[in-house]
Amino acid sequence: MVGKSTESAELDRHTSGGSEPVRRGRHFLCRDGRAFVPVGTHVVPRSGPDWAKRVGAEAFEEAFAQLASLGLDTARIDVLWEAVEPAPGQYDEAHLAVLDEILAAARKHGVLLHPCLFVGGEVGDAYWDIPWRNGRNPHTDAELLLAQAAQARMLAERWRGDPAVLGWDLTDEPPYWIIAGTTDAEARGWTSDLVTALRGEDPEHLITIGTASQEVTGGPFRADVVADLLDFTCVHPYPIYSPDLFPDGLLDPRMTHSAAFETALTAGAGRPVMLQEFGASSAQYHPERIADYDRLFLWSSFGRGAIGFLSWCWSDAEPEAYRRVPYVRWPHETQFGFTDAFGNVRPRGRVLAEFAEAIRGLDLDGYAGCGPDPRAGIVVPYEYVHPYDRRFFRLDEKSGIYTPAEPVWNPDPGVVPLVHGWLNAFVLAARAGISVRFPRERPQDDQWPELRLLLLPAPLTTTSTTLWHVRTTFWRGAPAFHAAGGTVYLSLSADSAIPEMTELAGCRILDREPADQAVRMTFVEPWGPFAPGDTIEIPAADDNPSTRGVLLDVVDARTVAVDEHEHPVLVVADRANGHTVTCAFPIELLLARIPDAHRRHADWYGLYAGLAELSNAREDAWADHADVTSGVLLGDRGGLVALTNHSPAQVEFDLVLPSGARDRVRLDAYDSTLVTWDQSAS
Repeated sequence: MVGKSTESAELDRHTSGGSEPVRRGRHFLCRDGRAFVPVGTHVVPRSGPDWAKRVGAEAFEEAFAQLASLGLDTARIDVLWEAVEPAPGQYDEAHLAVLDEILAAARKHGVLLHPCLFVGGEVGDAYWDIPWRNGRNPHTDAELLLAQAAQARMLAERWRGDPAVLGWDLTDEPPYWIIAGTTDAEARGWTSDLVTALRGEDPEHLITIGTASQEVTGGPFRADVVADLLDFTCVHPYPIYSPDLFPDGLLDPRMTHSAAFETALTAGAGRPVMLQEFGASSAQYHPERIADYDRLFLWSSFGRGAIGFLSWCWSDAEPEAYRRVPYVRWPHETQFGFTDAFGNVRPRGRVLAEFAEAIRGLDLDGYAGCGPDPRAGIVVPYEYVHPYDRRFFRLDEKSGIYTPAEPVWNPDPGVVPLVHGWLNAFVLAARAGISVRFPRERPQDDQWPELRLLLLPAPLTTTSTTLWHVRTTFWRGAPAFHAAGGTVYLSLSADSAIPEMTELAGCRILDREPADQAVRMTFVEPWGPFAPGDTIEIPAADDNPSTRGVLLDVVDARTVAVDEHEHPVLVVADRANGHTVTCAFPIELLLARIPDAHRRHADWYGLYAGLAELSNAREDAWADHADVTSGVLLGDRGGLVALTNHSPAQVEFDLVLPSGARDRVRLDAYDSTLVTWDQSAS
């Protein structure tokens, strides 16, 4: 062991896939001047994640050889903090030499290495601690911050500009697992320190953070806090670990849309998004079902603009590792591999290889290089982005000292109700042929995005918890939006409050809807797939104002649907060149409460199909079938649409093309396909 390493590794810089480091492009990453989508996996040796003193570079070379044989080009690996720096400021040169050998093995097989620093936590509840931490918080302790920056500089100098490195991952799934209470400011400060350290020694390599569930839990490392410091952001969608959001079977549409949902939500913060981990354990689900799940994840998130795809993980754990933590305490973690412990490729490995081959065969610049451009959006409230931001309290010299008491009244509201609204609106939109983005609320000018359809499902229209809803002045953007031809959709609950609602929506709230066993909507006008007299129904949830509906007084709007008491429950107001559509029930929050809701209550997609037709918010290509999700990407030559069948049955449907023509398409259960077109054909 020695102090700071000043000797960079002498390595052959040649890699079979590229002679320059991977860079940012217009939308996708760029390699040797062309758009590039990395497809691979996270390599954990079969002996377990605490690999540094158990195995050497040969364990990784075995994995890289298998990846290359399957046509996969990227491997994420863990760089264990304690193995690199067993004592403060002292680096283990023998272990660093092993890391150099791992990089050389990746280069040999034409695989890009994506090193994840300061691990740290992963697999079950395992955190591989440093012996000299002494209970300190690595995100805030001054000495530990300096130590991390120094180690980052050392590694950056060692592998500076090496084209065999995809980019730096600051760490796996922060905040560090052994501390709690990290704030947004602390997360941003830590990120800034490490990015500065890496860029100072290695300005060419890309930098990201391997975050998990930060957007859907409101965590401090969510993209709205750190994205502008990074080259791209990451999501690790594991809906199987979030039963409060996904009380569903593995292949329920809400589950299979989760990767696309997180991709779109995270991208709204301004950086492209990599699907950096995903998967399910074959100790809990049949391998063929996992393969179907992965296929839908890959193609639906690609259609929403994801720029890279790394599965979790390469191999199942070897049986001997079952005796040790974390596996002895977390049995499901033993079998996430796309190979079993003996190297046999599981069905999900074949799906990943097929996806990689299909992506390689695409002219990405020509058909997808500009990324997605949805015509509809779901609003992200500013208080979610920057809670309690005093810059927009709008106080002047006449004001006293305003200290919000909400953090005392409601210190930990969480974001589950907000995500419930977003997620179920996203799935309903997808089933109606609508792609959505997630524009952020703009308190500086209350300007609405230039879209054809803006969705505000409850709780965005409510008042009680500021983290979950738009600001009072948000509604001032409606007249300009309507003048430009936009349609806005509101779903209301008994907690909703919209000033000057009559001007906006042609109706107003009278009272809470009487309690009942079910929410029933009978159409009195044509709407989407529904004819007059058609009825749809969903169980009510009147025990809470947030999920209870309202009575509407219609002033200058037309009633499209009524409940069993003839109360208006869906009304449309024409405003300038656009419309406001108001639903008297928080349908999205009601669906959120029901397991497998989008299968059991599949006909509710028709509510959004009517919105699609009224607003003309579908993209240039879309599938005219509720079970088939379409995702359009655009390029210099034309565009493409990724089609995914989220149904357990074969489906046949019309694909509407940019020219207006309709092609008849057949897709097997849980299958996918890709269709491209040239501009001249549109």
